Amino acid sequence: MFATAIFVRTALVLASPPSLASPPTLALSQLKVTGDEYIIVQNNTGKSVDDLSSYWLDYYNDYDPLAGGISSSSQQLPKTGLGSGESLLLAADVRPTCGASLAGKLGISLGDSKGYLQISQVSTGVLGMNRLPVDYVSWSADKDADAVITAVPSGSKDPDAAYYRYADASGYGWQLADVDQSNVCQLNVAATGGAVGNLIRANGSVPSVVGVNAGINLPPTDTGLAVPQISEVLPNPAPPQTDADNEFIELYNSNDKPFDLSGFVLQVGTSTVHQYGFPADTSIQPHQFSAFYSSDTGLSLSNNSGQVKLLDSAGNVLEQSDVYGAAKDGYAWVKSNGLWQWTTTVTPDAANIITAPLSKKSSTPSSSNKTAVKGALTSGPSSTSPSGSAPSSVNLHPVVLVGVGAAAVVYALYEYRNDLANQFYKFRRYRESRRTAG
Repeated sequence: MFATAIFVRTALVLASPPSLASPPTLALSQLKVTGDEYIIVQNNTGKSVDDLSSYWLDYYNDYDPLAGGISSSSQQLPKTGLGSGESLLLAADVRPTCGASLAGKLGISLGDSKGYLQISQVSTGVLGMNRLPVDYVSWSADKDADAVITAVPSGSKDPDAAYYRYADASGYGWQLADVDQSNVCQLNVAATGGAVGNLIRANGSVPSVVGVNAGINLPPTDTGLAVPQISEVLPNPAPPQTDADNEFIELYNSNDKPFDLSGFVLQVGTSTVHQYGFPADTSIQPHQFSAFYSSDTGLSLSNNSGQVKLLDSAGNVLEQSDVYGAAKDGYAWVKSNGLWQWTTTVTPDAANIITAPLSKKSSTPSSSNKTAVKGALTSGPSSTSPSGSAPSSVNLHPVVLVGVGAAAVVYALYEYRNDLANQFYKFRRYRESRRTAG
């Protein structure tokens, strides 16, 4: 149960600068992954958030959420409002709010040695329900280059270690500190790890909200806009079309304003990747589907296994398709109602149409599409006939058959009773005449 908590706000006392600061979104401002875990979410949007339940926390047990063999868990934020500048504390155990306006239970467990945590916002559009990441942090004890926080102390060595967000010229970094044992609302920056800044990586960026990261040079007209969605991919055009000219990747702009793609990058492939950078003045109009063909991009999509990603100019993954398998001639890999699936109806520059591919053995949809396509069969052909026609065969219990036969005999005796009586009368007259003659 989440509820607004009324406490005396306790100021956060830091032994050394830099000052606490986080991006101008609903952002992660403090993080503790060892000992008694907690996170603090700060509303830096400049306005009240009326309903936090449209936001989720998504956690992966690796600093790279796209790595293979990892697990994930999610937690929805409480259905309540959060004022501008206010914060939400989510803790694994009971602890003081330390000035947070809301407090609740942290329902996900954070890994001590590595992990990836993001805040995402759910939106519903033409392509169904989508989650748009608005802030994230990743950490690793192995000094992995792609982790925002490196050299995380293990839980056994330093259960009091915590991190807080700050701003510098390159963006938003994370500072290691200790939770003060005498005052859990106080963070002592220099108490762990020596000099201030020795564990900071100042490239903590927000990959999917354009214009938040000060270290990335993006078109100013895109600030605050949702990134385009990858909506359709055609890896293997049907003849007479060719791979060199007619393969395409389609993007959809869900915003009410044009989206400038200048500097953004399309990336294709899984093990081996190829990229295409959008030239200046490339844009998508509001609520428009736009297909980018191989004849223009020079990108070659694999017919066996592939994936498409949309990157910003710094290489951050903003949007990606699911990985597809073998692509048959004329099959398009599309996103509909939040699911990636095959369709035999190709619709460049238009909304997707889902037509279930047919199997070679029968006229029913193939097993890979039975559950994904609305209206497709979920089993073999139905055992019942269409409305108004009779079943082709009926299997009845023997007792039922005996009853039906007996009823038929009784009905026949009743229906032909006069004829039977006449035949019986004739039989009697015949016997009497024979007896008289003898």
